Amino acid sequence: MDKHLNRLKRSMDNTVFKDVSYDRARSINSVLTRLNKDRKSKFPMQPSLLINKVNFLLSFSVISLIFLGITYFVGTQLNLFNVIEGNQAESSNKILNQETVYTPPKQDENFKEMTKKEILTKMLNTVDYFETAKGEFKIKYADTLGEYSIDYELSLNNKAGSYSKNTYITKGAEKITSLYYKDGTKWTIDENSDSYVENPYQLEIQSQYLTIEDAFSVNSKGTTVSENLERPDMGEAQFSLYPFYGVASDYIKDLTSWDIEKQNEELVGHNTLVIKGKANRREVQSFRFWIDKDTGILVKYETYNSDGKVVDYLYTSKLEINVPIDSKKFEPNLAGYTKMETDNSKARINTGDVDQSIPEELKLQWEEAKKKTNETTILHLDDSWYIFVKKGYVINKIVANGKEGTLYLAKENLPSEKKQFNHRAIAEGYTVEKLEIIYQ
Repeated sequence: MDKHLNRLKRSMDNTVFKDVSYDRARSINSVLTRLNKDRKSKFPMQPSLLINKVNFLLSFSVISLIFLGITYFVGTQLNLFNVIEGNQAESSNKILNQETVYTPPKQDENFKEMTKKEILTKMLNTVDYFETAKGEFKIKYADTLGEYSIDYELSLNNKAGSYSKNTYITKGAEKITSLYYKDGTKWTIDENSDSYVENPYQLEIQSQYLTIEDAFSVNSKGTTVSENLERPDMGEAQFSLYPFYGVASDYIKDLTSWDIEKQNEELVGHNTLVIKGKANRREVQSFRFWIDKDTGILVKYETYNSDGKVVDYLYTSKLEINVPIDSKKFEPNLAGYTKMETDNSKARINTGDVDQSIPEELKLQWEEAKKKTNETTILHLDDSWYIFVKKGYVINKIVANGKEGTLYLAKENLPSEKKQFNHRAIAEGYTVEKLEIIYQ
């Protein structure tokens, strides 16, 4: 009992009662003095009643003090008295983080009816409809065996930069590539080999709102205006964030090839517009897209074969628009990674009619490759790579990380009926031992 009382005393000593002393004799005397005055009243106090009243007052005082002590003890254990201090600390953290964190204005959901032309125009100009974005999704192409898992963050204007993590999963194995961009520098990190490539990457995101007509007009270089717009390199994440410049362009460029199925459908906290249409591709006969009505971002898509089974897909599990973004995320922690030096002065890719440049040792294999128009074939001799590209794709780039290289193939931005030619190329000066194919 003494231990409990001592503990109570220590607890109460830390409360507002710490400077209040309790003198039992003085308290009794004070009460008796008051009672003596009351004897002159009409109803004099009986001694037995006096003792009972004193005992009651003393008991009440002790119980009150005990109650206050217990309340303080429980409060400290539950951290209730630190709420104000915690709020003050949180406010301080927000002030400290203002140097790296940008919080854009909140964006409301759009429930207005949209026409096909309006939704296509918005998909062409997604970067004009949001400032920051965070998201996660999975994407699968018919041309690949595995599935990509994507995690990204992006700030377009204030404290501009980007981060994306692409995890390619196939046959139980993972190949992880992370991309970072900040202040004119881009880092490509191969998580499997613990290596990275660092390159200058000057990016000026200029708002150039495109009409459908302007987007598809061809310039003097033979490319469309939309192909020359600068957008942060987001890896696979760009197929959701800039949908028209990825898989969506093959299906929705022609407004007559699709229809609006639903004007409003909730998906991962966003109001989307659902479109569907027919397609005439080798595996794909129809498609369905879920498009965020606020931004034009592609939240979900599915393509289907003649049996109605899904062939390609993009499934978003998280999409946050105009949320606070910490620009610290855009610069990698390179501790433990090896920097791979790249010598681009010798590496080059020659495209066009390269048949006459195929070495005699490889001509038979090359002719066999030309018969497989729906496959990509890579032949290797010395430091040269001879590439016969699958129909409908072009070579985007080759990234060398030490002894391993990656060939990125992008879909042609041409109508399906014009995709009859297989692109061919010779890549020279890439001192890698193997070249993996990634279809974008």
